[in-house]
Amino acid sequence: MTRLLPRQYVPLAVLLTLLLWASLATSAARAQEFVWSPALPVGATLPMLDAVDQAGERHTLADLVGENGLVLVMSRSFDWCPYCINQLQQLVTVEEQFKALGYNVAAMTYDPVATLKEASEQYGTGFPLLFDEGNTHVNAMGILNTQYEPGHRAYGIPYPGIFIVDTQGVILAKLAEEDYRDRPNFSLVLETAAAL
Repeated sequence: MTRLLPRQYVPLAVLLTLLLWASLATSAARAQEFVWSPALPVGATLPMLDAVDQAGERHTLADLVGENGLVLVMSRSFDWCPYCINQLQQLVTVEEQFKALGYNVAAMTYDPVATLKEASEQYGTGFPLLFDEGNTHVNAMGILNTQYEPGHRAYGIPYPGIFIVDTQGVILAKLAEEDYRDRPNFSLVLETAAAL
């Protein structure tokens, strides 16, 4: 036997359905609005790279790029951010695959050199971990996380993401997720690099 809703419940059911659809549409619109590093679209040139690594050695784009370019991972912290540490560990395992495609890899955080050295030793990185001293790079890239004020422990972290640039610093691709806990899968990054 089929039961029908009493007439007074029908408008409520319709209203709830409409509210659900409106909520889904709003979420979809928000997801479409997310653009990581909006000041630097694909085709723009990455601002000048000039940073020291975990060994205190200074690097510029010229010595970071491989035959085809550079995969630059912008991370929050290799000291306290578990999502960044996990991403770093994954990057260590795929570094050689990027090199086979002609791309060197590097990662950048606001962590000081001593912290980067510890992370490099702990996770076995064979690539530069760069110190963004004074938030110079995240500001120039337009990815400074504005949730934190100066003086806060996390002030200076970026909205994380990945740039793939050619040997001249021209941005070939950008990969990022709106939620800092989500990171682009390196299989996708590798596919993107291979297709360039």
